[in-house]
Amino acid sequence: MRTKYLLPQWSYIMGWIMALPGFVLGYLFLFKKYEIPGFGFRMRDNDGLLEKAFENFTNELAIVLVIVGLLCIAFSKRKQEDELTSKMRLSALHWGVITYYLIYVSVFVAENLLVSVPFIVDHYLELNIFTPLLIFIARFSFLKLFNRDIYLVGNVKLLPNRPVKKIGIVLTLLSLSIAASGLFSPLKYPFSYPLIYICFVFGLLLWSFSKYKIEDEMTKSQRLESLQLAVYFNYFLLLIATLFTYSLDFLSVLAVANFSPLVFFVMRMEYINYRNMNSLRGLVDEK
Repeated sequence: MRTKYLLPQWSYIMGWIMALPGFVLGYLFLFKKYEIPGFGFRMRDNDGLLEKAFENFTNELAIVLVIVGLLCIAFSKRKQEDELTSKMRLSALHWGVITYYLIYVSVFVAENLLVSVPFIVDHYLELNIFTPLLIFIARFSFLKLFNRDIYLVGNVKLLPNRPVKKIGIVLTLLSLSIAASGLFSPLKYPFSYPLIYICFVFGLLLWSFSKYKIEDEMTKSQRLESLQLAVYFNYFLLLIATLFTYSLDFLSVLAVANFSPLVFFVMRMEYINYRNMNSLRGLVDEK
């Protein structure tokens, strides 16, 4: 199992050079209300309810610096890229993605079904953007420091194939179909929408992190590649949204980005699994 789609080794240093100032700038913007003077331009004639006539891009600059910086730190090549390093990457990616969704689902449920905490509700979508990369970097660095033997790095814990994967698929498709039907005829109860959304995300999680019938080294390699590409795709989407959308449009893209990594991951893994099964059937038929 070897890791593909890595950035050059020098990007590790560049990542720190970008991420640290980005975090400082983000802190100043979020907690001190600091904006770089004149860093923006007038986009409207008058201030709107949620949109200002003059858009300052301090927040956008901080987000871009942090995202690009953390991506460079996380996915730059190390001096030694071998089987052990790939295994560490897969473990760290799983930790990062699962932690992100634990935080996201917990706050979403609390906000919509229980009680909301003002600061967390207002900013958790923005702050949680960085969770997968931060957890990945922390976990990967820990494993690199303290686990120098491949046998000391445990296998990634996955849910059983049966019945978990089927439950995940059914839950995902069912919640998606109910949500689609709600576009044409509104659902009776307002709380139905957040409940359906939670079921959709939960179904995707079950689908993503349950075993396939065949779990071997090739499957692990494909998981690593798919998860890594899903993270790339998600942050590319967030960067585009940060640079070209504002206010409610940005929040809409942010909402989609909360489940897009799982959708990308399951689609790619299912395609690869389908292709592998067809190849296997072809070999059997030839014999």
